[in-house]
Amino acid sequence: MSSWFFNAASAMVRAVRRLVGWTAIAALGCGTAASGTENKTHSDGSTTAALSGAPSAAAALPSSSSSAVQPAPEVGCGPCFSVERCEGGQCVPNCPAGEVYIPRTPKEGFTMGRGKIPYGFGKLKGGTPGNGIADTPHNVVLTKPFCMDATEVTVKAIVKCVQEQGCREPSIRDRWSTYPKKLDYPVNMVEWDIAKDFCEKQGQSLPTEAQWEWAATGGDGREWPWGNEMPTCEHADFTQGDLPSPGGDAGCHGGGPSPVGTHPKGDRVWPAGKIHDLAGNVWEWTLDSYGRFDKEPVVDPVREAAGDLTHVVKGGGWNRSHKGIMSWFRGAAIHTYKVPGLGFRCVRNVKSNSSE
Repeated sequence: MSSWFFNAASAMVRAVRRLVGWTAIAALGCGTAASGTENKTHSDGSTTAALSGAPSAAAALPSSSSSAVQPAPEVGCGPCFSVERCEGGQCVPNCPAGEVYIPRTPKEGFTMGRGKIPYGFGKLKGGTPGNGIADTPHNVVLTKPFCMDATEVTVKAIVKCVQEQGCREPSIRDRWSTYPKKLDYPVNMVEWDIAKDFCEKQGQSLPTEAQWEWAATGGDGREWPWGNEMPTCEHADFTQGDLPSPGGDAGCHGGGPSPVGTHPKGDRVWPAGKIHDLAGNVWEWTLDSYGRFDKEPVVDPVREAAGDLTHVVKGGGWNRSHKGIMSWFRGAAIHTYKVPGLGFRCVRNVKSNSSE
């Protein structure tokens, strides 16, 4: 009796072993679980097949087989922002091609404002400073990294958007208009609403004034994106010396902007890449409405005043002097303003469900 029981039990064990082995082979060969199995999803998104109510079929195989199928998971990364990826245990930049990763500010932030720009149409000299100072120094903290376009938005990019995404066309009613034929030039003659719409259609945004200035300076007090060396036409397309007229048709090339990225000495260099033409070529729209800086510290500031249709422009253009292309200088324009010295670039912000 005991011998018969022992032989029957042994036969059952061999049958189970054959069943488990067949299931594992079928799962590997077909990429799906065989009858009587279920898919297990792991934390890294991969799946393996396992017998329902039984140990995993993959567990019956040598460990070398499973390691050949599944890469070793990254360890040591906390949650990364959506513009980053985990690599070697650290969150590293992960911006799309043509964009440059800009890190968040240190916890202590950086200073915006020099206390030099009058607000309104008054003058600091002569005791008529308008309605006060437009650029009161104050502390700014940016808590999230972002990606910034390496160049100003080109004519080529906006032509594509007009044709494929329904973007509105820029104006062509100026002899220095770049649209639609100068494909490698920054698009100009473009009002704020068109610029904002273009960026949003690309899953981006116009930069806030704080983002723009942080990207241009890194918060170290420099005058221009490259540092404090006086600009030449190797640094930027701007008007050297005095402007011949308020809308001076001058610049480094006799009038009108230059193809993007043709003044590399003036690049703003970040560890993740170079940003071109943050000084000169064309002014750049920002998201913010124009208003006076307050002296109180701010975190992730953006000024969007309801009904306020005047917006900050930064960086100066080809028809402005070395002072007008300083990184801290603030300009302003009504949202419908379109001139040959005004364009824009976009930023890619952290998604709302990304790491805080």
